[in-house]
Amino acid sequence: MRLTRFLTFAAISAAALVGCGKAPKPVAITGITENEVAREYIQTVSYPDGNYEETSIPGFDTLKTAFRKDQPSPLEISWENDGTFSGIILRVAEDKKMSKIFLCNELKPEEKSAKVFNLIPGKEYWFKVTGERDGKERILARGTLKAEGALRMIRTDALHNVRDLGGWKTTDGKTIKYGLIFRGGQMNRQDPPSAEDQILMKEALGIKADVDLRWDNELDGGTPDDPSDDLYYTPLGEGVEYVHMPVNLYDPGHADKTQWNNLLNYVMDNVIAGRPCYIHCAAGADRTGTTCFLLEGVLGLSEQSLSKEYELTSFSTYGRRGRDNPVAYKYMMSYILAQEGDTIRDKIENYFTEYVGISTEKIEAFRAAMLE
Repeated sequence: MRLTRFLTFAAISAAALVGCGKAPKPVAITGITENEVAREYIQTVSYPDGNYEETSIPGFDTLKTAFRKDQPSPLEISWENDGTFSGIILRVAEDKKMSKIFLCNELKPEEKSAKVFNLIPGKEYWFKVTGERDGKERILARGTLKAEGALRMIRTDALHNVRDLGGWKTTDGKTIKYGLIFRGGQMNRQDPPSAEDQILMKEALGIKADVDLRWDNELDGGTPDDPSDDLYYTPLGEGVEYVHMPVNLYDPGHADKTQWNNLLNYVMDNVIAGRPCYIHCAAGADRTGTTCFLLEGVLGLSEQSLSKEYELTSFSTYGRRGRDNPVAYKYMMSYILAQEGDTIRDKIENYFTEYVGISTEKIEAFRAAMLE
């Protein structure tokens, strides 16, 4: 589906739906929106605790799909269209009254179907498709949408390797909430988000903080004191805070304590305040992977789930990231497993409190905000 225009949320709220004639009956559309390769990988691969000699990624990252493997499958809405309608608009909302809009797309007059991406799994949404004919707006399709499958990859036009950390189960039976921490590749003038991406991330996903982990030498020689350098800003614009917090990768034992204290506290403070963060480095793979590993680990993910969430980057354009890499993930795990504690969660919490200097109270508040 090619969008001819992406309406602003202000325009959405101002639009009035005028039914004319008999509206079609509501339909309930449900379906698995997990990428089929990623879904098979998550469901079939089993990794033993403490053993990082092998990875199953080589059996999956070469498989082909009809679309990029770092993007989700869609739900599809269809309607009858005899070609006499104009101004066809698809609205998807988080409430039945269609007051809290998730997306609003203007479609081509000849289109008879539309694909919907990026819904929160398990949550019910309402949709309505309208078109104009004889000067009146008519309902062409309406009903509900529900995405199934826990993994929430995010489909964008221009960005890569974007996903929500929500949906993963902890060892004590809780679930990481959707919509609070997103991870992905860089967005700047080298890899700019499209106008649709900006609306998606800022308004539909509600991102309030752009957390940039890249090093200074990746920022095209710019400096934070030079406001003309657009690499030290967020392309998401007003209302989204940009922070530049470069960190090292895979080496928590020799990491700069101040850097990690600032970064982890910043992310946790935003989550506790209900402000969703987008965490990225260049590829959203290594520094981002290290950061998300620590955050997910202190929440209570198992060793196996931590490995799988990390390895999902292998399905993106940035290339294979295996848990068996001796200078990367395996090296990081060897340090974490040597920490005090009975479980991986205990060991990472001990790293937070004893090495980085993050308080137990902050960790508990973070868990309360992130888990359900």
